[in-house]
Amino acid sequence: MKNTVPDVIPPGPRLPQLRKNGARLLACDGGGVKGVSSVLILDAIMEKVKQIEVHEGINLSPKPRKPCDYFDLAAGTSTGGLIALMLFRLRMNTKQCLDEYHNLASQIFAPTIFGFRTMGGLLGKCGLMLNMIASGAQFPRKPLEDAIRTVVDKYSDRDDQWKDYLVNPKSAMMFMCATVKDEGESVLLRSYTRPEGAAPVRSPVVDENDLVNSIKIVPAARATSAAPGYLPEEVWQYNNQTISFWDGGVLNNNPIEQLWNARYDLVERHQPPPAVSIVLSLGCGRPDVRHPRFIGKLMNMAIYYAQWFVANTAAKHADFERLANRMVDRGDQNSHLKYYRLDCPTGKAILDMADYTIMDDLEATTRKYIETDPDAIRMIDECARLLASRD
Repeated sequence: MKNTVPDVIPPGPRLPQLRKNGARLLACDGGGVKGVSSVLILDAIMEKVKQIEVHEGINLSPKPRKPCDYFDLAAGTSTGGLIALMLFRLRMNTKQCLDEYHNLASQIFAPTIFGFRTMGGLLGKCGLMLNMIASGAQFPRKPLEDAIRTVVDKYSDRDDQWKDYLVNPKSAMMFMCATVKDEGESVLLRSYTRPEGAAPVRSPVVDENDLVNSIKIVPAARATSAAPGYLPEEVWQYNNQTISFWDGGVLNNNPIEQLWNARYDLVERHQPPPAVSIVLSLGCGRPDVRHPRFIGKLMNMAIYYAQWFVANTAAKHADFERLANRMVDRGDQNSHLKYYRLDCPTGKAILDMADYTIMDDLEATTRKYIETDPDAIRMIDECARLLASRD
């Protein structure tokens, strides 16, 4: 795809007015159709926020609470990036996001053969394998493009000249992670102007501020979603360069590290790093794949990917939990940093991240987790109370 830069670069949003106790950060894992679990957990938190606000007279509005009004910065990878896009760039509430996520997943991951859904439905996984052999990806990019355009049009002001661009003055602050294929380096695709000093080190987009600050939503969504083997890699052509992207999950399926490092974006460059009060990290379902049978590894590619992403995601969580504990112990962040990781256990079943027919069952499992797991109940309540606080 040839990328062009408009004559006028889209202006970014203003920096948020941080609360007295510090910034609030949100991370959304990648996981294909399993992202529905993340949205459900966040919906439970925002519903609890509303209950607390109404009960304590803070805000009596019956309307659903929007995460973009409570978090200062959000990060997402792959379909987690699409969730961040909907909640922060398009400013949806969680109930709207849940509805749109179902629509997106059923369109993006519907089996097709040569663009025909009927034939793809008849051939099922055999058809997906044929696609993989023919094009290197199980699913074409066009359904993703069409679905994203529909959502953007639905939730944007028709008169907004920047509605198709990721950077937008009306947006809350968020970014999606992608991976530069040839360099193996992370690139953050932001809804705000890339800060000075925040460029990648080696990749071809190091010096292309105009390109990354004027990228449209659709190619950004393709880049964060280009999971190898599932969706085609995203290719940008700019200034006689060809830049290929894989999804952010290759390096940052859990984008917590990228999110933490991006907290500097919340203040001007001459200001000290902001204090952070809450970091909320949402998983997409945590299967037990520690000891899969050898034959299962051999026969099911989904198990291989599950093992990789679970290990990648769990390691990022463990590393950040250790960091958060050390900061609190040493008095950093005013000793009041709260870190929450919510990730619904799904047992020994390996859930294919591209099988949208599992979504109803995963929703039921996630609702049970939200309602019955003691740790989940505690964290949802604690997090909601901190978010509802005016401090």
